[in-house]
Amino acid sequence: MVSVTIDGQTLEVEAGSTVLMAAERLGIAIPTFCYWKRLPPLASCRMCLVEIEGLRRLQPSCATTVTDGMAVRTNTPLIDETRSSMLDMLLANHPLDCPICDKGGECELQDMVMAYGPRKSEFHDPKRVFHSEDIRLSPVVIMNVNRCIQCQRCVRMCEEVVGAVALGTVEKGMDTAVTGFEGSLASCDQCGNCIEVCPVGALMSFPYRYKARPWDLVETDTVCPHCGTGCQLTVGTRKGEFMRVRSKWDEGVNRETLCVRGRFGLDFVSGRDRIERPMIRRNGALAPVSWDEAADYLRRRLSAVEDKAAGGLASPRLPNEVLYQFQKLMRRVFRTNNIDCSSRWSAPFDTLGPLLAAFYSRAPLEEVIANDCVLVVGGNVTEENPVTEYLLRDGARRRQTALLMLSARPSRLEADARVVVRVPPGGETASLAAVVAGLLAAAGHALPGETFADIEATIGGPPVNSDSDGPGRLASALKESRSVTVLVSVELLRSPEARATLQQLNNLLQVLRLLGKRLAMQFLFDRANQLGAWDMGVLPGLWAVTDDATRATLARNWGADTPSEPGAGLDAMLELCVGGGMGALYLAGADPLIAYPDRDFVTRALGAADLLIVQDTFLTDTAGLAEVVLPAAGYGEESGTFTNNEGRTQKIRKFREPAFEARGNLAIFDFVAALRSQTLQPSTEGGIFDEIARRVPAYQGLTQDGLGADGAFTKAVPLPPAGEFFAPPPAAKAAGGLMLITGNCLFHNGYLSERSEILNTVADDPYVEMSAQDAAQLGFSDRDPVVVRSALGELTAKLKVNKRFPKGLVFLPENYRALRLNGLMRRGVYPCPVEVHRATASACLTGSTSNPKDRHQGTDGGLPDPASRLDQ
Repeated sequence: MVSVTIDGQTLEVEAGSTVLMAAERLGIAIPTFCYWKRLPPLASCRMCLVEIEGLRRLQPSCATTVTDGMAVRTNTPLIDETRSSMLDMLLANHPLDCPICDKGGECELQDMVMAYGPRKSEFHDPKRVFHSEDIRLSPVVIMNVNRCIQCQRCVRMCEEVVGAVALGTVEKGMDTAVTGFEGSLASCDQCGNCIEVCPVGALMSFPYRYKARPWDLVETDTVCPHCGTGCQLTVGTRKGEFMRVRSKWDEGVNRETLCVRGRFGLDFVSGRDRIERPMIRRNGALAPVSWDEAADYLRRRLSAVEDKAAGGLASPRLPNEVLYQFQKLMRRVFRTNNIDCSSRWSAPFDTLGPLLAAFYSRAPLEEVIANDCVLVVGGNVTEENPVTEYLLRDGARRRQTALLMLSARPSRLEADARVVVRVPPGGETASLAAVVAGLLAAAGHALPGETFADIEATIGGPPVNSDSDGPGRLASALKESRSVTVLVSVELLRSPEARATLQQLNNLLQVLRLLGKRLAMQFLFDRANQLGAWDMGVLPGLWAVTDDATRATLARNWGADTPSEPGAGLDAMLELCVGGGMGALYLAGADPLIAYPDRDFVTRALGAADLLIVQDTFLTDTAGLAEVVLPAAGYGEESGTFTNNEGRTQKIRKFREPAFEARGNLAIFDFVAALRSQTLQPSTEGGIFDEIARRVPAYQGLTQDGLGADGAFTKAVPLPPAGEFFAPPPAAKAAGGLMLITGNCLFHNGYLSERSEILNTVADDPYVEMSAQDAAQLGFSDRDPVVVRSALGELTAKLKVNKRFPKGLVFLPENYRALRLNGLMRRGVYPCPVEVHRATASACLTGSTSNPKDRHQGTDGGLPDPASRLDQ
């Protein structure tokens, strides 16, 4: 610690702190333009100059390190004169167009001039003019270069935090200008962080342009609904209409950053396909009815099917309170433990539960990734969790964290990684097993002999791909690290090998713990409240409902007995439907017809349920098959909490009223329970949260008042001693031909983003991505229309050639509704074998899907049925 005196106030700060940091701790305001907390100091604007005893010249406080005994003055006549002169120079060329500038009212230059600026300018020459009209750099970013004050925040934010390098400067001196490559943002993520950090109106949001003034807006702090990172943001509305989103700067995991979905993707709240009124099926078509008519009809239908099994599927985008009440409704009113929360994969809860209990770290991401080494397994963090990627890049660059990556899909973050291991599609399981074997070979001698022998007897020597030394390099990096963090993409749960993958992940974490490493593990969820959904019990096996003591506790809390039979996940529920055993199937916010990896099967299953109830905000494909549709409030129309990837519980707040005749989700649950002559108590958001805090161990002690600006962390379950180890999977046969995988892309992650008009303007057309080597071999060029064909169907899309893709890999984003990607897939088969052909002039329109049996076969006679591969 070193001592510093600023304006007569003395304090101790950590060595390496700057004068500006020390002043902030004392509450002393020093003006800045170029300084930004997340960026290294630039010291170019000269607004933060201070006097330091013993130095002749004024020094930039943002770049001057405190020394012991330093004495600093921040307000003297010389400093005031210097600040005024600097502002005068900026105003010499800055247009005085505040009345028409979108930044008016929240412009840092305005504030600085009012506080420190000259009352009369010394400059009388004509102002410099770059352009007479604003430049639209992208669909969401518009620029007025004349207003730019050359602080360089935008350029540095884009390069050093986002990693996109879409902005740069041209010319020099007074002619310096910020621009994109050839006047556009071709390589841009469209995240808008440059707009956020711009202190003036040089970079502006095109969707928000000329819509409102800051003082016209009602601003509400809430949490982003798109992915599991849980970014905090502020929504601005005017007369109840959505206007814009901005970040909160000093709060939440994201601080000042947002991704394109968070900043520009919330206009989905005004989506055009809102369900306006309740609907029931009459004469084969859905017909709008009143809530009273819906009640009479649903009461009769529920009575007719009450002797058969029931099941429920809820979206992990719903708040904790809604999810908790949903599983309570299903267990208490529908008398079933058939509950799930994912329509894209079924989590092997018998393996997942112990893994979460033993290793999941409910702690700030910044703290978790501060370990010596961070291993990212699976997926593409750049496109699935962009703000998490920003933090990982910052750790790799500023803290020299060893970043290790193991995945089939390449990502931009790999440029900052120390070790990158590319695996074949579905090869993560075998690679993890090889890493464990390599770690035991390199460091097994550090374990007690008996322990090592027991582990080796179980694990044995898994087959290691002799063509790659990647797992060995990962094992070496893990061995040399004192602390290790493992971040796991939920894409690994999509594969039928998910159980084996989680088992090998368990082996890796157990070995690292036995070697004395400080451990942390978190999932990278692509749904806003996936961890919360699991915590709330919206999964058939995470709560021990077959245990008498657990059911007795539930009976005391809920005032009713609960069923003792083990629950079924979505796969088993759909099988039950097909077999004619499903009475009522209740879907809350879920759309399995788009997301489930076998469209034909799920269509047959949903159609076979005796009673399909869909409670949703939008008229989804699944809602189109329902017998009863209930219009529910959407995001921003009810309050509650989300639990993000970190285990941080944060408030989501209401900022608009439910549209049309929609009701809150909790109110609809009460409505349905009343039809069965039952009540759900408590039924308010606050009362349910209090019950969660009593009933769910990780949430015990939390209160709504205690969820401050940064939320509150749930509690990690006490770690049990090291458990069992699992044998590695058998050596997989090398897949021949092209293998299709899917996942999220940057501009779309499904249900919500596809309803954002702004995101649809920046997103690419539906595309298929493959390696340059495969494209050349097939004679394709970038943006060629191609047909992707499986044994079940085919679709047409434009080709995107990726030089970093491994040979044999084909990627199609799952979130383009028009593609109906799941029409190519069969459940239990992933990755999916496909062929790719050049689209003919008679090919169907981009995004269409059809059965190849109805079209010409390929010259090789078509693909084998993928189900045959399951038995090999």
